[in-house]
Amino acid sequence: MKKHCPRIAAVSLLTRILDHRQTLDEALSQDQRFSALEGPDRGFARAIVSAALRQLGQMDMVLASKVTGRNFEQLDPDVRNVLRVGAAQIMALKTPPHAAVSETVEAARGVEGARKAGGLINAVLRKLREDDLEVYDEDPMSVWPADFQNMMVKALGEEGAAQMARAERYQPPLDLTVPKDRKLYAERMGGEPVGPTSLRLAEGIVENLMGYEAGAWWVQDVAATLPVHILSPKKGEAVLDMCAAPGGKTMQIAASGAETTAVDRAAKRMRLVEQNLKRTRLTAKCVAADATKWDAPAPFDAVLLDAPCSALGTLRRHPEGPWIKTEADLARFPQIQARLIEAAANLVKPGGRMVYCVCTPLPREGVEIVEAFLAEHGDWSRASVTGDDVPDFANAITEKGDVLTLPEATDIPDGCDVFYIARLERR
Repeated sequence: MKKHCPRIAAVSLLTRILDHRQTLDEALSQDQRFSALEGPDRGFARAIVSAALRQLGQMDMVLASKVTGRNFEQLDPDVRNVLRVGAAQIMALKTPPHAAVSETVEAARGVEGARKAGGLINAVLRKLREDDLEVYDEDPMSVWPADFQNMMVKALGEEGAAQMARAERYQPPLDLTVPKDRKLYAERMGGEPVGPTSLRLAEGIVENLMGYEAGAWWVQDVAATLPVHILSPKKGEAVLDMCAAPGGKTMQIAASGAETTAVDRAAKRMRLVEQNLKRTRLTAKCVAADATKWDAPAPFDAVLLDAPCSALGTLRRHPEGPWIKTEADLARFPQIQARLIEAAANLVKPGGRMVYCVCTPLPREGVEIVEAFLAEHGDWSRASVTGDDVPDFANAITEKGDVLTLPEATDIPDGCDVFYIARLERR
């Protein structure tokens, strides 16, 4: 067995995520077995884990059907995670079955709780077929646990929830925001222009791409660019980005020529905003402060509030979410969002405007926050978004005039993250 085995690292990552409720990013940054890997082995371990998480509910059902004489859920957690690593290779990554089985059984010898289960692991994995997941094509939400399915259906309806589940199955492309010379970079990098200012690549190592050192662009999903386009900052205006880290929207505002201020309560994350501004040669005043208590020197012409949220609109990038987030985790956000929208409104000049957005489709964090705010503030009204404001996203405009970028409500091939966005004006 190799000293540093990508399959053992993949088991270790799944253990951190599924058994200890870490996010994928946390697991990748903290796991020593993964950190010890290099080059292709590192990429392979990550690919296994990502593939397993994207269709975990369905993979578990297939595995449960192949385990004889025992209950899959009652197996040692290490054994379950080894089986998931093997299943992800065979059914998602299409690794040749003989290699996937033999290498995974060998890797199990290096996993404490699975060392004595080689026979079971071998027997179960040999029963798997590349097309075993196809039986679930008509039931896309089965990638999620039952409680999460019910929550998403209640929030979005059957079709909206199914759209989210279908989108989660596929690795998202790499979107760059290119404020200048997008056509040139598209030609040189082989990318596809999408949305107002984005360039879409299939993949790439960010630091090695043309224009990175020059600060010509930054990584940002195309849907995440829409709030600033809807806010429409103007040169010379005083514009605030609340909850600004990691800074993609701050850079968009700064690129418009507006006098930009960025506020975030986390000093460490605000340093990341400063680093991104430095690389892109853009200027903004950065403030590490709690936005609900911050004493601004003067009101602003426009405020963007990208509020902390459940982030369920980014399941394509974080497929572990349905398996590690509890209802208690999610229930805390509306109260936070209600406080923040109040604070944001108090920082807007009369005649000014505000955009409220969250990267989640849940109404209780989006439209319900906005409706409650408008019901209590007669000097504020909704400024409906139009198709001219969001080219390629006209179908994402809701009946109320807000935006909800569900996967199949845009004209963007391969979709985008899910954002809820509302534009409000103060009289």
